Amino acid sequence: MRTRDFRILFLIFYVISLVVWIVEEIFTLTNPAEYFDRFRVLIATIESFIAISSLFVVFILYKELKMENLENNQAKSTIVDLKRTNRILKNPEMGFWKEAKSQMESWNLSEAEQEIAVLLLRGFSQKQIAAVRKKSLRTIENQTSSIYAKSSMRGKLEFISYFLTPLLPEED
Repeated sequence: MRTRDFRILFLIFYVISLVVWIVEEIFTLTNPAEYFDRFRVLIATIESFIAISSLFVVFILYKELKMENLENNQAKSTIVDLKRTNRILKNPEMGFWKEAKSQMESWNLSEAEQEIAVLLLRGFSQKQIAAVRKKSLRTIENQTSSIYAKSSMRGKLEFISYFLTPLLPEED
């Protein structure tokens, strides 16, 4: 039995137990006290079950809410990616660089880091970037490390892939 089916079955059982509890309360209020004394253990058992079930229902609702929140965040991320892809594909030549520049600005890359990022996207090695920018290799290594940290990327391949993936056709 799937988890969702179990939850639905439990919720149905919970609703039925609430109805039984309401009937029991009406019975207790409308009949003399001696009837209540006879069924005291049964009534206490029903009320205990309902209290424990209520905690379980709250837990189920919490898990469902957490799952919905996760799905919502994934959907938002997908929408952002699709919008980015759409903007790039409207004008592949200018759209790519415009979108890349916009993304770099949203990562708060400095001007120097943005220049290095463009060179990384063009396939330059760190040595080549150091030669082009007339900087030491160590400086370029530090700046590329900062670029990867700010963009939450682990390296050059992941960085390049982030920008090129929207341009690739879907697999069949």
